[in-house]
Parts: sequence; structure tokens; C-alpha cells
Amino acid sequence: MNTSLAACLLAATVSGVASASITNGDFSNGSTGWTQFGGSEGPYAVGSSFGFDNDSDAVVAYGTFGGTPNFSGFAQDIAGGYAEGDTINFGGQMYIENGKELFGGNNANIQLTFWYGSGSDFGFAVVAGTLDASSLTDNVYTFASSYTLDAGAASATRISLDFTYVQADVPPAGGESGAAWATNMYANVVPAPGALALIGCAGFRIRRRRA
Repeated sequence: MNTSLAACLLAATVSGVASASITNGDFSNGSTGWTQFGGSEGPYAVGSSFGFDNDSDAVVAYGTFGGTPNFSGFAQDIAGGYAEGDTINFGGQMYIENGKELFGGNNANIQLTFWYGSGSDFGFAVVAGTLDASSLTDNVYTFASSYTLDAGAASATRISLDFTYVQADVPPAGGESGAAWATNMYANVVPAPGALALIGCAGFRIRRRRA
């Protein structure tokens, strides 16, 4: 076998280049790139006071008292196409202020959400991290996870990275529903091993034939 072709095939077994797919993950450029929904606000310059990395700005989400379940937060679609075997690395940071503890079953999540059909049909979610009523206040939680797409996940119409506050319970009148902050959100797609290198090998073979 031609040594160059052999090297190309060897590279195909180990290659995989991550592509940055989320913009403005630290909200330093306002809410550019993000879709805001439900009871959420920001971003605000609270990074250094809360202890977030990189002195980031942050957004906050909370209950809307409009029934249960109720969803609030920020979301951004992950750019590009998806293929079976691709891996999405994702995560971010969350924080709860003292006095803003989450009530009952209320929770806040950093997650991937898979949408189907016209792009608005919920399929399933993969959670990197969750804050709930047992989570400490005045503490930065850093979450990091990865998810490898199977055929069903790769067929999603779109995949979004979400910071979502889920109001599962409404407190008694005058009670605190809770609130959570988030920043330093990220998601990047790592192609299935060998995918890019095999494309390169195909180009190499075409050039060889033309030579």
C-alpha cells in the first residue's frame, strides 16, 4: 500500500476536530445569539460578585407563577449538521443566591434538547447538571458533560443548548419560588472518529487518479 495512503487511513482512525458551535456563551455581548423565554432576565454584570469564571456576565431565570410545569431561561441552537457518532461536549455554570432557594420540586438545568418535525416537537433532553431545593446557595456549580449521537439523535431537526428553570411547584402566597443564574455556557461538536480524515483520503485518491 502506498505509504501516504496508509498514513491517511491511520489518521482516519484517530481524527476528530471539535467545532465551536455556541456563540457568546459568557453573555459578554448581551443576549446576542440566545433566545429568551418565560420568566428570565439579563444578562447582568454579576460575574465577579458571584465568583463566576472569567468575570462573566450572567442571566437569571425564575418561576412565573403561571401554573406548572412552567419553563424559563435561555436557549441557543447548535450550529451545523449532525451525524451518527458525533459527540457534543457541553456545559456551563450555575448559581443560587442566598434567599432565592428553589422551592419544592423546582429545578434549573443546563441541557441539550433534541427537537423534531418542524423543529418545535420536543424529543428528549440530555442534562449536564441540575440545581434543586437541596443545592447550596452562594456556590458556583460547574457542569461538563458529553453525549454521542445515535441514529435517532442525529436525525433531530435541531439541537439546542438550554439553561432552563423548571417551575414544578408554586409556593404559597408570598413564598419564594426560587431563581438560578447561569453563564459560561458552551457546546462543541466533535465529528465521529475518522469522518474528516476519510474525506481527506477520498480527495487524496482522486488526486492520485488524476496524476
